[in-house]
Amino acid sequence: MKSKNIRLAFYVTGSALRLLKLLKRNSVVIKDTVLVVNDDIPDVRLNALLSKNDIPYIEVNYRDLGLISDQKNIFISNLLLEKFNEYDIDYCFCFGGRILKGNLLRVYKNRIINFHPSILPSFPGIKSIDQALHKTSFLLGNTAHFIDEGIDTGPVIMQSILHRKKYATYESILGLQIPMIEQIYRWIIDNRLITINNSVDIKGADYTQTIFYPKLEVK
Repeated sequence: MKSKNIRLAFYVTGSALRLLKLLKRNSVVIKDTVLVVNDDIPDVRLNALLSKNDIPYIEVNYRDLGLISDQKNIFISNLLLEKFNEYDIDYCFCFGGRILKGNLLRVYKNRIINFHPSILPSFPGIKSIDQALHKTSFLLGNTAHFIDEGIDTGPVIMQSILHRKKYATYESILGLQIPMIEQIYRWIIDNRLITINNSVDIKGADYTQTIFYPKLEVK
């Protein structure tokens, strides 16, 4: 199967340590990344890495712009649409903190992928790890899904799951997103990620495994 050439963007908020770790370890992803947009205080190490690899980088400071509340959502959505068109973006991986909306979601339907730190549909929205811990959830994890008009309601692509006993810090959960990104990106460039009737199917993927917590001891 012939792989596609992909032009990839990232929308992040803050230090973006997951993106920094990903780009440091994955040469394919960094080669195909053509735009990074950050709408919070950046990490100087990320700035240096992007500059070294000639990746365009846009910072947004809402305070300087005098924007509040939903104005931020509208501004970043319009900016992303403008820049995605300018840079001819195929897909965007999203770790951003704003709610995307408007024409961006229509023009780039099923091409903006969010990585949310809960096993959706449980605990959508902000502070999802804290929500799960507060509810003493048996299982924790992440969901990769396409962004739609709702809050973490788009078609699910992939999930990662760990038992609460394996939780130590936020990184116990967030760190699992890096191999998820790498796997999903491989599916994209191999043209295996298919969306039909608001449902995602990965051509040739194995959906048959069943996991028990605790592990079964009987035969």
